[in-house]
Amino acid sequence: MKQATTKEFVSEIHEMANKIEEALSLLYNAFIYNKESFLKEANAIVVDVKKKEKQLTDDLISASDVDPTARLYAPIPSHLERMAGNIELISRAIETKIHEDLLFSDKAVSEINYLFNRTKEVILNMSDLILARNRFLANYIIESEREIERTANEFSTLHEERLIEGLCLPKVSGLYVMILDSIKRIAWNAKEIAEKLTK
Repeated sequence: MKQATTKEFVSEIHEMANKIEEALSLLYNAFIYNKESFLKEANAIVVDVKKKEKQLTDDLISASDVDPTARLYAPIPSHLERMAGNIELISRAIETKIHEDLLFSDKAVSEINYLFNRTKEVILNMSDLILARNRFLANYIIESEREIERTANEFSTLHEERLIEGLCLPKVSGLYVMILDSIKRIAWNAKEIAEKLTK
């Protein structure tokens, strides 16, 4: 049986990154349209990404004995798997929102909308970076992660004020904060990938 090359492994990692972006888009649709069918699709992607991670990491570690490029890529699947785990957390929060018919304020919806779109943009660039290993793309991802974290923290503070003023329900508040934290962790893992691929 022919041994897979590092190039083929990188192509699989790229495909995993594309799946992460697809899952984020599905979550966003589930959040906006209150449709559980989008969550089911996103959850199937999460299962697939998590399944691929272990094998791909093992393959890259084995290949890294003879190919330094494989060593460079070996940590990447586990970062993608962590992103998938955070997608799972967001999915659970949205599922609760749908099942319990919970309403987010217009402000909270527009804040989550902004963060979802910025994060999807980062993931698309990360996907390109996996193939190109371009310093410009890496810097963009690193800067974007800082901006996403800063913005999410600002939104969290504003949200606390809304909660104190009684403008949102405590149950909704918990879901909102969980979504924000998971988005920050997804962006953080993208930043880690950018830093590792351009050392």
